[in-house]
Amino acid sequence: MSRRPLLAIVLIIAICIPTFAAGYVETESVTKAQAAVMLDELFKLSDVHSLEIAGFEATPKNLGYTASNGAILSANVIAAAKDCTGLDASAQIEAVINSGLMDLEADSLSFKPDDAITKAQFALAIAKGFFGADIDCDHIAKALSAGILVAKDVTDAPLTAWDARIILNRISARTKVVSVFATSDIHGNYIPYKSTDSNFQIGSVARIMSIISAQRQDIGEENVIYVDGGDSPYNTTLANISNGDVSVACLNALGLDATVLGNHDFDYSFANLLRLAGKAEYSFLSANTKYKQAHQPAGATVYPEAFKPYIIKSASGLKIGIFGVTDDGSAATTLYTNTADIMWDDDLAKAGEVVKDLKAQGCDLIIALSHLHSKNAALVQKNKDVDISIGGGNDIAGRPTIINDVQYLVNPGKHGEALTQVNVMTFDGKVTGLVYNQIFLTNAYEEDPGVKAIVDDYNARIDAAMDVTIGYNAQNLEWSTAMVRTMNSPIANLVTDGLKAFFEADGAQLCIVNGGGIRAKLDEGEVTIREVTSVLPFDNNMMLVETSGKTIWAALANGISAYPASNGKFPQVSGMSYSFKAGEKNELVAVTLDNGESLDLNARYKVVINSFIAGGGDGYTMFNVLDSTKEDATDVKQLVFVNKTYMRDALLAYFEKNSSKDSPLVVDKSESRITIL
Repeated sequence: MSRRPLLAIVLIIAICIPTFAAGYVETESVTKAQAAVMLDELFKLSDVHSLEIAGFEATPKNLGYTASNGAILSANVIAAAKDCTGLDASAQIEAVINSGLMDLEADSLSFKPDDAITKAQFALAIAKGFFGADIDCDHIAKALSAGILVAKDVTDAPLTAWDARIILNRISARTKVVSVFATSDIHGNYIPYKSTDSNFQIGSVARIMSIISAQRQDIGEENVIYVDGGDSPYNTTLANISNGDVSVACLNALGLDATVLGNHDFDYSFANLLRLAGKAEYSFLSANTKYKQAHQPAGATVYPEAFKPYIIKSASGLKIGIFGVTDDGSAATTLYTNTADIMWDDDLAKAGEVVKDLKAQGCDLIIALSHLHSKNAALVQKNKDVDISIGGGNDIAGRPTIINDVQYLVNPGKHGEALTQVNVMTFDGKVTGLVYNQIFLTNAYEEDPGVKAIVDDYNARIDAAMDVTIGYNAQNLEWSTAMVRTMNSPIANLVTDGLKAFFEADGAQLCIVNGGGIRAKLDEGEVTIREVTSVLPFDNNMMLVETSGKTIWAALANGISAYPASNGKFPQVSGMSYSFKAGEKNELVAVTLDNGESLDLNARYKVVINSFIAGGGDGYTMFNVLDSTKEDATDVKQLVFVNKTYMRDALLAYFEKNSSKDSPLVVDKSESRITIL
């Protein structure tokens, strides 16, 4: 990950020391490869290392990845310039292409590194770097107007080493760079994992450290800023069992400057969030998080002191304001108890107030850490003084969204898959524009040994913690595919009871889950985290909805429709029982609530389901509120969606609350919630 020292030095020497012979200056044309290295150095881009993946040798790189991408695939991480992979300068060439400063040939595969470059082509790449390759403008005209280029720089003559020396010396002396690195929605993913297509390894905060460290060495630590768009502490076993400690330890080591509170920062207790903020060596930002009236602790301010509205940094002569706002609807994505004492000011209104404050303080650049989901763009649109917004909550990667012609809404990626570099360019002390470079953290990048050691230590502790006893079971609860997919099942009754209990404070009355999500037995005796994870291995989130008895009836009818086939959609329930008549077309006969009353088709009930069902999976389209590709539910009101908190978390909590060594949890194995006629 060292910054191309040998090749860059050789090229710079070649440029800066002209050859004198026979009384004249020898002129030598600059190749496209040499020009790319010069641009890479001028704009201080981080290297972009590509992967060689069998079967993708002739596949164009997906340089146009957009917010709609659900996963980073092979086409995103292979080389763009197929004819440069063997060159020492390949990582610099890839960075320049990735940033949009230079283009591939018409075949979308070739760069032709040995071809000569014209002065006009070189000038255009420089202009794009100063004013933004993603900005729709006459880049050359702007560069000429700003004095970055002069008329003789923009001709169709071949660029010589002497020309390049004159241009770069004139520009670099008046240029400074601030590198802003960004991540978002890490969701506890601090160790590498397999890509969706299983062709490569992706992720690892240790790789982030390698990239940022190289940049700090190159342009000075004081000129590098690292920010995060929220949702970092929880949502993997590693993160959850450590109560977010692994997140803070890693981000401290990375030298993070600030993060914003995302909605999933509230997935555990508010007291735990305050504890994490106290351990962090970086700022937790949230201008709009505050205590409810009469809920603030004695002596506390309305806005918790642990969370700042903004910070101000100085870099390369600029005064940079960085503020954070949290989605004011965050309570709907976690348990009531986690946010019982707090509330949020209107997020967009508060953002406007803070931007005015920062502008009044003379900030040259304003960066928003905006964890507002679908409102990220609105924040930028309403606040034209926001130069860069790190958009959190959407779990998306890709090129920036340009708003009001000059503002950047950054799509930083998710799950630790990407690191976004936004270089702020100044000329004569004034900001001209931004260079955007997104890096996918594959195994082409080295892992910093220090940060890796931190993660490995936590991982070893978590592995041991998986065998920690969290409860006690009074009997063997058997499992088979048929047991959870075709009949009443004690292990399924336990699971559904646990999910319903998880939402008890929110008024949950019923629970329906697909039997196919229950995957293992539980033995009598001690119950460990590992065993619970075996029972519920899938990352199925939980949701509480309000719907009618008619919709519940339709859901159960869908669930039984495949019987006697062993089908994963078979409905397991809590808070009710049902009976159906098996036949050529299975017929739901009765649904009875635990209080003995029949299900009222016209009444409204609060029902716990999982994200698979809430996305219309297994034909449960009557519950679909998540998948835009399916028909939307018309009779479902989403109350609480605990995204990234899984069904197994509810079962863990159920054992912790309801069992002890002296009083193990008892499941009534004689209870039958499903009757087949």
